[in-house]
Amino acid sequence: MNDINPPHKLILFDMDGTLVHIPFVYRHSVRHALQTVYGLQLEGQLDPLVHRGNTQPNIFRAIGRMMGLSSDVIEARLPEAIRAQSAAAISAMDHDLQGAILPGVLPMLERLGAAGHALGLVTGTVSAITSVVLERTGLARYFPVCACGDEGEERVDLLRLAIKRAQQTYGLEPVVDGLVVVGDAVRDIEAGKALGARVVAVATGAHPADALAEHSPDAVLPSFEDVDRALDAILGPGR
Repeated sequence: MNDINPPHKLILFDMDGTLVHIPFVYRHSVRHALQTVYGLQLEGQLDPLVHRGNTQPNIFRAIGRMMGLSSDVIEARLPEAIRAQSAAAISAMDHDLQGAILPGVLPMLERLGAAGHALGLVTGTVSAITSVVLERTGLARYFPVCACGDEGEERVDLLRLAIKRAQQTYGLEPVVDGLVVVGDAVRDIEAGKALGARVVAVATGAHPADALAEHSPDAVLPSFEDVDRALDAILGPGR
């Protein structure tokens, strides 16, 4: 709790495609769960533009409907699918993941924390996988607040949950001023704007910069490699 010196801003980051890049984990684990739980053999590649920024339960729902499953069947087996996917993903992460951290992320997080800003993580990835990714990349120490894909239906629900947890962890006021949402997907932009946040999009995921710009975030970055530029975009004018 930080009652004496409350943070200047609350900055909520997406994880996959924003802070880290580990697509092999998700391709393998989603296919495994679809085959073992739903009996589906997914042909071709998962469409990252369709699923980027979505919660994992909603990804299973979308794929299930696309492949002809009824909603009743999808929902009845969804908890088992999440468990199967989590186990397969964690098994695939049998090594140090520090190399998965995208360029510029570590110095950026260090400088934001040193400047007194509160950091949180909002991801469509489920809790079991998220915790392993954070531990094996070393990113866990930056994010005492997380909201994961098995804790809410939509991205905006996860943002609200992260804000609530940040209020408790950091001693923030009930209404958070200076909220910033940072992500690589259109859904990140839409959810952040729905809550009146400053929104920064980064083109390190499936969406190119021009596609992200079409949705009118406050700033678009090619990456976090230019840390000063990233901080200017995240913190805004007069930082």
